[in-house]
Amino acid sequence: MEASSRSATFSVPYEIAAVRPLRQTTVSERHDALQAAHFNTELIPQHLIYVDLSTDSGVSSLSTTQLALVAAAKSAEPGMGLAAEGSRSFARLSEQTRRIFGFPYVVCTTQGRAAERIWTKVNIRKGSGVAGNMLFPSTRSHIEMNGASLSDIAGDEAHDLASPEPFKGNVDCDKLAAVIAEHGAGNVSCIYVELALNACGGHPVSLANLKKVHALAAAHKIPLFLDACRIIENSFLIQQREAGYQHRAILEIIQETCALADACTMSALKDFLVSSGGFILTRDEAAYRKAAMQCFLDGAQLPGGAMDLLATALEDIFAAESYIAHRVGQVDYLWRRLNGTVPLVNPAGGHAVFIDLNAFVSHLLPEQFPAESLAAFIYQISGVRVSKGPPMAPSQAVRGINLLRLAVPARKYLRGHLDDTAEAFLYAYSQRKEIRGLQKIEDPARSKYEPAYFTQV
Repeated sequence: MEASSRSATFSVPYEIAAVRPLRQTTVSERHDALQAAHFNTELIPQHLIYVDLSTDSGVSSLSTTQLALVAAAKSAEPGMGLAAEGSRSFARLSEQTRRIFGFPYVVCTTQGRAAERIWTKVNIRKGSGVAGNMLFPSTRSHIEMNGASLSDIAGDEAHDLASPEPFKGNVDCDKLAAVIAEHGAGNVSCIYVELALNACGGHPVSLANLKKVHALAAAHKIPLFLDACRIIENSFLIQQREAGYQHRAILEIIQETCALADACTMSALKDFLVSSGGFILTRDEAAYRKAAMQCFLDGAQLPGGAMDLLATALEDIFAAESYIAHRVGQVDYLWRRLNGTVPLVNPAGGHAVFIDLNAFVSHLLPEQFPAESLAAFIYQISGVRVSKGPPMAPSQAVRGINLLRLAVPARKYLRGHLDDTAEAFLYAYSQRKEIRGLQKIEDPARSKYEPAYFTQV
């Protein structure tokens, strides 16, 4: 038989090695679940959820290599002491991070939030200024908790939901220059840039833009830090959208990105296929020593077993680029299923599809909790869970922007799950006038920190 000249198609870069049955709930069961959860879908038990798009953080499926580590307890070793260098697991993981990201020093933490807390404590000076592009709420909080004021330097395109601009995460360098002039270069603790900016739809920062930011930072001797928890998505979107990078490897783009920064903080729960872990990556040995000591004092050191799972995940991810292409491709597929009918943030981002609530449920007032109202309706008709996600950035809040996020976990769902989700939202949009608003139940006996209870209006 003669070999065909046709190239093979490899649509999915993995096979399913383990499954968990999903409960096929009835309309009555979902109604009762909503009532019991007081219309807060975040409180619905997991076994009553069909597809969960409330977050992609820490819920990705493990590989068979990672599962083998867990089953065999191969990575078990004594708890971490002050000197992480004495750990076999740390040695393996730090070698991986140096090879991939190019920073000589790494502090491994339990979460990205721990990395931010420690790094800002080491670097942010009370009374100083910090410039950032619509940073994630936890990053913003840690900066402000250390007594600095944060100035938003995101470009105006970040607030234009319909714009096809491919790099809405970009920094407005004129705004950055103005912040430096206002505070004085010596009183700006750092410039903090979030990659694949979650607040405006998971949109990337271009390398051309980051090079301009780097040049400004270097000229004024201001440290440039990255929130790099979605650096793989950002690099893939650069490869797809930025001129001159279409034939560059993802790893090369990551390394070029990191070469422009003085340090990175990142959560490992998004791009790196694990349920715990975070990093501080830096070139500054003195700052590294301070951060390592603070991590020890805070009890935020990552256990050896979690380090081994993370090192294995990094090997899996960079063995081939097919993983990240499939991961972002699933988001793009869901976006395309909805686009043209459902009002979306344009263009597609890297980790989630974002719905413009002001256009979707225009009949609901802001005080009727549009995100929670739509989430409850979607669960009632489909068993799919979605959530508002993190709070809007201040610059979005003043513009009245209101979004609902459909976060797609990596290696977890099949196209059929995405199709079912799309059908639920297409139906909901066609029947959007039926979506009832919610009213928050005020109960003085409950703490303000407890999840909200609602009733339908």
